[in-house]
Amino acid sequence: MLKKLLFVGIAVSIGACSVFKGTESSKSNIHDFSDEITAEGLYNDLAAFSHDTLRGRETGTEDLDRAADFLVRKYSALGLEPVGDNNTYFQHFDLAQPTVSSYSYRIYKNDELIEESVLSKEEETTYIATIFGGSDPLKGEVIFAGYGMYNEEAGVNHYPENAEGKWLMVFFKRGTTNMGYLQSMFQNSGALGALLIMSPENPAEFDQQAAGVRQNLGNSGRLSLAYLQNDNAGAAPAYNRIHPMLAASLLDLDSTEALVELSNTLAEEPEGFEAQQLEYVVEHEANVEENTVTSKNIAAFLEGSDPELKDEVVVLSAHYDHVGVGRPDSTGDAIYNGADDDGSGTIATLHAAKAMAAAKKAGVGPRRSVLFLSVAGEEKGLLGSRYYSDHPIFPIENTVTNINIDMIGRVDKEHVNDSSYVYIIGGEIISSGLDSLTQLANAKGDNIKLSKRYNDLEDPNQFYRRSDHWNFGRLGVPFVFFFNGTHPDYHRPGDEIDKITLKPYLQRTRLVYNLTAVVANSDERPEVDNQEFIQKTQVQAR
Repeated sequence: MLKKLLFVGIAVSIGACSVFKGTESSKSNIHDFSDEITAEGLYNDLAAFSHDTLRGRETGTEDLDRAADFLVRKYSALGLEPVGDNNTYFQHFDLAQPTVSSYSYRIYKNDELIEESVLSKEEETTYIATIFGGSDPLKGEVIFAGYGMYNEEAGVNHYPENAEGKWLMVFFKRGTTNMGYLQSMFQNSGALGALLIMSPENPAEFDQQAAGVRQNLGNSGRLSLAYLQNDNAGAAPAYNRIHPMLAASLLDLDSTEALVELSNTLAEEPEGFEAQQLEYVVEHEANVEENTVTSKNIAAFLEGSDPELKDEVVVLSAHYDHVGVGRPDSTGDAIYNGADDDGSGTIATLHAAKAMAAAKKAGVGPRRSVLFLSVAGEEKGLLGSRYYSDHPIFPIENTVTNINIDMIGRVDKEHVNDSSYVYIIGGEIISSGLDSLTQLANAKGDNIKLSKRYNDLEDPNQFYRRSDHWNFGRLGVPFVFFFNGTHPDYHRPGDEIDKITLKPYLQRTRLVYNLTAVVANSDERPEVDNQEFIQKTQVQAR
């Protein structure tokens, strides 16, 4: 549970990172106001925001509503303009939340039904089990995609050229299959979903997982944006586990032993494999009752000072939701506080707003306008940012950059002895101009290490698509994403305030502030000019 800690010795806690850069009278430009951001201020607000009383801030709950009220009180006290619905700070959106009582699966060959299976609390035998997603009816051909591996440099590509409207059947093995890339593939290819072959050497494991799914039928399901369903913008993919016996049959293998042999061969020699179109069609249908839940983004606005540029907007974003209450850890703690994910980004956004409001009050505010955007539903599939990007408060064509923050309060295992770093994703893989502005902003502060370890369109983690910045990037808005890397408390009850490392958290927050100021004051807006990004994502240069 959350420890009751006193904040003491700020200067000691943040080491060589200076807290004060000068007196109020010496602040002659917008960057001088970065010292309005202090370790003590960040700590105190993050401690409140990640407290047990907010119960993990899950989207669609009263807990997240109370977290939203906390942020609104803070933004209102800063005097930032509310630009949400009806002159409030809230941009509301509806989420569909299905309750599934059963799933039906049918398999056809040459239009002939050859297998039918039902997953329900009454039926104890099934050959397909839905792990998540799939509340929509789905029917399509099956493509065998090996291990779902992709590595352009090594000449490995297990994916088909066109997966739209089709199922991808893949072996899934932790450490071999990259689930993040697989999910990105579905989101961007129009595939119906996955038929995952897991542990082919142990068919009994399938039965155990199917029993777990069966037990959860009747509970509220995965959230999705209601307007996308209403606009027929595409069904949500289904992630199904398939019994090894059925997988072997679809691949025309005579036994599960042959399936295991194929699995081992592909894992050891993945280079020569090409996706295979199978002769089967799989139909998936859920018996579902639809419910609606309302959530909300928070939009606080600071108008720019330049009459020629103030209609252009820099969006500084972070998601304020987390994953709520879940399975207890070894201490019995079941509250997933989300101090780092993404309490750290949310509170950093708030304190950047505080510093920028002070700069504007002193007459040295930004030339362009800045929108401080806290989005909900990131943990449910980037829902709040998708809603905003499809229903922007300010036109997308006037949105010059998105600066997104998701987890900047911790230190990963690669930097235990050198905490003055941050991973940047975006920038140069999208816009050379934005990369230059990021370097300039860093030089105006603590000049920390800007690691580009994950900043690669071919990186298997695909972080450039996996947080809220992507919903701007997909529309041609240049973005930079700041991230401290993963850690053992990711989506665990242990992601608490006492694990936050204050020195790098302060440095990164000031960097975010300085970059927001640099972009807002730049004579020219950054352009999407990386041709590889344009080609890979089908984004048009602006």
